[in-house]
Amino acid sequence: MRLNGLTGRVITPSDKEYPTLRLEYNLSINKFPLAIVYCYTPTDVSNAIKWCRKHHVGLRIRTGKHNYEGYSTDNGVIVIDTTPMDKIEVNTKNDTVKIQAGARLGNIYSITAEKGYAFNGGTCPTVGISGLVLGGGIGLSCRNFGLVSDNLIELQLVNAKGDLITANNHIHRDLFWACRGAGGGNFGVVTSYTFRLHKVNYITLIQLRWNNISRGKFINLWQCWLRTADKRISCFAGLSKKGIYLNGFFYGPKSEAEKILKEFLLLPGLLDNSLIEYVPFIDAVKAIGSFYGPPDRFKATGRFVYCHLSKTNIRNLIKYIDCSPGDDCFIRLYTLGGKIKDFSSDYSAYYYRDASYIIGITADWEEYEDGNIFKNWVSQVFKYVETITNGSYVNFPYAGLKYYGYEYYGENYGTLRIIKKIYDHDNVFRFPQSIEP
Repeated sequence: MRLNGLTGRVITPSDKEYPTLRLEYNLSINKFPLAIVYCYTPTDVSNAIKWCRKHHVGLRIRTGKHNYEGYSTDNGVIVIDTTPMDKIEVNTKNDTVKIQAGARLGNIYSITAEKGYAFNGGTCPTVGISGLVLGGGIGLSCRNFGLVSDNLIELQLVNAKGDLITANNHIHRDLFWACRGAGGGNFGVVTSYTFRLHKVNYITLIQLRWNNISRGKFINLWQCWLRTADKRISCFAGLSKKGIYLNGFFYGPKSEAEKILKEFLLLPGLLDNSLIEYVPFIDAVKAIGSFYGPPDRFKATGRFVYCHLSKTNIRNLIKYIDCSPGDDCFIRLYTLGGKIKDFSSDYSAYYYRDASYIIGITADWEEYEDGNIFKNWVSQVFKYVETITNGSYVNFPYAGLKYYGYEYYGENYGTLRIIKKIYDHDNVFRFPQSIEP
């Protein structure tokens, strides 16, 4: 098929870079797109959309390649990759930053920190801003500043007709509402975002580690502690056969953090490499970022927790960890609440504002042929976790969801389908779990 009309940098299977560039961050995804179009301007994006419509070829939207299920690629499609559009412009007069769609979190943190700001983002430095913010966006600042999408002021998007439009609280308000929590790949190709920033210098970095003797006590303490936890603290934790980790940010001094975490510090099995220290914000970000390794094969998902887990619930979770097929199988916990709950339920399409935390289920493996063993473990744990939770986090997508629209977006799904029909009547932007008009 002739690719005349596509602009930017077009990579096809005949190019030597194709075998590498077609890969996702999740190396278990093995797809072969017709071409990858690296877009340097909104015009390149527009041309790709129009080409796909003209030739009746499917398209996918890609930035950081981190979609867990690989929905940013497929066989025989055009991948619209906005990675080259990565400009970051800080406006110190009004404490905002304009970020192009292809920027990665590591660069965003570095550039905003140079100006004295903390960007409210996620923890993995290679994640693209687009997937993060369009799904709501959690991180180690969200209890203090809200979701990443709660700090979004405006975005620019190339729609299904190939037109560049602006959406904010004054123009295309319905689209702006939808994109803050349900925008990933559904309504168009976003080319830039404008966020409010927060002046921050030092914060307290938390990195605690335990052996595995106190896993049950840890989960119970976690859920009890989180009921009244200071909203200035956010934490991500993980439990595996190897033990327990807890990473966190506290927007205050070390002495206060130690008081807030007193009960955790008294848990048996605390390891000597644990630390709580008051550091520059950018140093804290880099310390947590080093937690992430290179791309690998994995299966992962996550659900919202509203109820108090019983002793039986906790014992069952520990049993799943004990029978996991490898040391890199985790039950993970991600704090919610705080500022997230302060926004009204109709502020954005992100539905699960009253959830206490997210339970994540992850499995990593090295050898391709081992994939089914680890995927089956995730499936077994998910079936149980599904019975004690309400709804799935769209940024932790799971292909096994039967009614994914309602699982991801709750009661907002009906409204989102109406908005989809307005902005993408012909369903140009579609993938296995896209919003249907």
